[in-house]
Amino acid sequence: MLFAGCDWSDRWLDVAVVDRSGAVLGETRIVYAETPDPFDRYREFLAPLGRRWRATVTGIEDVNILFARALAASGLEVVHVDPTRAARHRAALGTPKTDRADARLIASMTLAGECRPLVATSPTAEALRVVAHAHRAAVAHRVEALHSLRAALMRFWPAAVSAWPASVGGLRNPQARAVLAAAPGPRAAARLDRRSLAALLTAAGRKRTVQDEAERLRMIFCRPVMLLDPRVEDAEALRIGYLLAALDQVVRRADELERDLAQHYAAHPFHPVVSRVPGVGTTLGAYLLAEIGDRPVERFGSGRSLTAYAGVAPITWASGQTVRVAFRRASSTYLRSTVHAVAFSMTSHSPGAQAYYRMRRSAGDAHATALRKLGRKVLLCLYRCMASGLPYEDAIVFGYDPAAGGTPSRRRPLDEEQIAHAREMLATPGGTVAATARAFGVSTQTIYRHVLGRPWAR
Repeated sequence: MLFAGCDWSDRWLDVAVVDRSGAVLGETRIVYAETPDPFDRYREFLAPLGRRWRATVTGIEDVNILFARALAASGLEVVHVDPTRAARHRAALGTPKTDRADARLIASMTLAGECRPLVATSPTAEALRVVAHAHRAAVAHRVEALHSLRAALMRFWPAAVSAWPASVGGLRNPQARAVLAAAPGPRAAARLDRRSLAALLTAAGRKRTVQDEAERLRMIFCRPVMLLDPRVEDAEALRIGYLLAALDQVVRRADELERDLAQHYAAHPFHPVVSRVPGVGTTLGAYLLAEIGDRPVERFGSGRSLTAYAGVAPITWASGQTVRVAFRRASSTYLRSTVHAVAFSMTSHSPGAQAYYRMRRSAGDAHATALRKLGRKVLLCLYRCMASGLPYEDAIVFGYDPAAGGTPSRRRPLDEEQIAHAREMLATPGGTVAATARAFGVSTQTIYRHVLGRPWAR
């Protein structure tokens, strides 16, 4: 059996192959410009190295590149090598930072098992992930274009920025973009009468109180403002026109991607589970499933691993009498931001989530910490539902009766009999808090708080 390490770049691939003893059997560089099909060139390189070359395990730092995906699609085993761990190995061994040395290092790490197997998702889940990332990028471009337009208007026409408040969408409002496209400067806007403004608002989709809105805008635009030289104002208006065209393009692209996102989200196998979560609409649900995939059990193995990947599981640093709980930064930024948005939305739509958030706030947690704990609780429940096939029930997750007005009832983690038994276990010689917590299936903080009566020092 062979173990290969692949160090990729935008121009070539460096490959090193080792056997079970760690001896280097061969090295090569596959240049994209010289090879029409790098995958065939890779197979031609492996064939003379061993009789069982088809069982080669290929380690690579980025499993999302086309070469790695082609290897996985052909049936060859592909594993993921963490780039951060590879960098630490390189520093510990003192090897130089070259493509050839990196390929050897990745091959040795693959041989040692310091890698993670690649769990292939279905085409439906992969398509949702691609569309979700494209929608994220389109939304980011829309925000950037909107801020550029706002900054340009604040330079020479601040009244146009305050004419449409944020409650109606601000400058992203179709009516605002229609009016600014017809009058990109203060002099041109002052020449618009009520009839012209009403026609622009109607063309932009407004159907109610058109005349009142036209009169409001006319009163704003006819007020005296600080004016520039007409030639300078025409130049500024020209720039506003280009920024408006760019904003219209990114808004249209984001809207089209949102419709495509809804279609792919509805086709995902776990759509019935996530759609039952209160406060999670099409966009947030699609973002969640895009990062979790359709094989969470094979990919993560447990709900705790999923919460660690999402960045909502804290890291405990303990040394002697010092115990410190820190925020987990090594995580998926996409999933972490999505879980934060889901938790924030649930506080307004779920009575159980709102009560849990208030309980964490009253216990001393900050706003972000309370949302992170709420997101962790929801993510663990979603993983259990996906693994077992059970539907998501918000009343069961937070322990309240919807018919009783949605008032959650807090349940103690240990009853009186369990607390007495836990105290007996701690009183026996050699009894520890960690062993007692494992026996009852609770955390050590629960033993400290409910059995020993020691509050958790934050």
